[in-house]
Amino acid sequence: MQGGDMGVRITVPATSANIGIGYDCLGMAMTLHATFDFARADALRITGCPEEFQNERNLVYRSFTLALAHWGEEPFPIAIDMDCPIPIARGLGSSSACTVAGIMGAASLTGRIIRRDEAVAIATEMEGHPDNVAPAIMGSLVCSFMPESGVPECIRYEVNRKLHFVTVVPPYEVHTADARKVVPTKVDLSTAVWQMGRISGLTRGLESGDAALISSACHDRLQEPFRKALIPDYQDIRDTCMDGGALAMWISGSGSTMMAAIDDGLVAESLRARIKAMHPDFDVSVLDCDPHGVRIEMD
Repeated sequence: MQGGDMGVRITVPATSANIGIGYDCLGMAMTLHATFDFARADALRITGCPEEFQNERNLVYRSFTLALAHWGEEPFPIAIDMDCPIPIARGLGSSSACTVAGIMGAASLTGRIIRRDEAVAIATEMEGHPDNVAPAIMGSLVCSFMPESGVPECIRYEVNRKLHFVTVVPPYEVHTADARKVVPTKVDLSTAVWQMGRISGLTRGLESGDAALISSACHDRLQEPFRKALIPDYQDIRDTCMDGGALAMWISGSGSTMMAAIDDGLVAESLRARIKAMHPDFDVSVLDCDPHGVRIEMD
């Protein structure tokens, strides 16, 4: 990366956390991208977002300044132009995308070379957990956990290219704080054992494209049975997806987005069309797993 007066474009993928069975540890990068253009300026200038966030409160700018502080650098005025189609408070990692963009923008404009593991550590410090930021930075499917050292451990899996993901975004929000309140803080040993085996099965299934394994493993007992009550259309969408050829369906992050895994592109497009016809006010698309993660382009 070269510093100086050149501008830089940071492209960050949306992410789907939890993947049903992997509460707070699994996350996958998706082919829905936000772009953030950074350049040095005479004064802070932010465009591409609501006016109320065109100031120091903007999450991208806050992440930018926190990253500089992490490296002992003084903040300086910049221009940020945002193009973020990732919906807010829908469980597709919009805040993580902003956090990652700020870190990478700060590194690029100061000429700092940053490794992906360092970026994940800084982003986790800001976000509080790595499940969304890790795949946004590393790409593909990532299992992450926090050891006693406080530095996130991340295991990356390639997702089989024959898999597609029908992504259903209702026109209402589910806030993370509300979603966390409904999840029990204690579980039975049998529930823990149920989860552990299926996390291993699901990661292997997504990696290999094994349809039967994905279908068998992706049955959560830890959080979705409680969170689905926050999404009025959950059961209707689930029934439609499973009847329409999906291997599995899960709540993406905290919701309200729901995501179905399918191993046939034509079936995925047909299911997208069916759901859109049933719910014309929903945003329904077919996404793939993004294997790249965050990208940097210098002007």
